[in-house]
Amino acid sequence: MNKYIEIVKTPEVLGGKPRIKGTRIGVRVIGEMVRRGDWTVEEITSDEHFLDLTRDGVEAALVYYDDHPDEMETLRAQREASFERLRERSRARQRSDM
Repeated sequence: MNKYIEIVKTPEVLGGKPRIKGTRIGVRVIGEMVRRGDWTVEEITSDEHFLDLTRDGVEAALVYYDDHPDEMETLRAQREASFERLRERSRARQRSDM
């Protein structure tokens, strides 16, 4: 990295999940996009959804992502559990509407 980019956690932004300072872009999201091979660093930094991101920011997120695998797995599991709760509520509403 050419420039020091901080990864921060603040309770009022993204529920305290690690993110690139100055953005609302979470480390886990960037890490998964790149490590799964869905996106390259260049694609992310040139995409209109990530206008605030620089190559240094993406690289900082990847370093944090790789250095904290247990935390990333916990965040991934929490996200999946949240989606499952939403699916269950949706199914319950559908059954009650019948």
